[in-house]
Amino acid sequence: MRVLTRCDSFPPVPRESGCLLINLAREHTAMFRFLLEAYENLAYFTVLERKTALLKLVFSPHQRENALRALDEIASCVPLSVRNWPF
Repeated sequence: MRVLTRCDSFPPVPRESGCLLINLAREHTAMFRFLLEAYENLAYFTVLERKTALLKLVFSPHQRENALRALDEIASCVPLSVRNWPF
């Protein structure tokens, strides 16, 4: 009988991250960060262009659908647009 370990429940380690481009109004960046943090480390972002609030969202590729779902929910509070990376 094989004993399952904690590692058996996780997908294989990806070789690269999944990314999306997010564009929103600069004044909504703090709220976007706050709402994204509520999804428990699903993704993080880095600012590519400060004046136009162009963000690069980074997540594990197996979490892409969850990240898109989270962005849809966040978009109900913060107007944003999502584009694929690389664009």
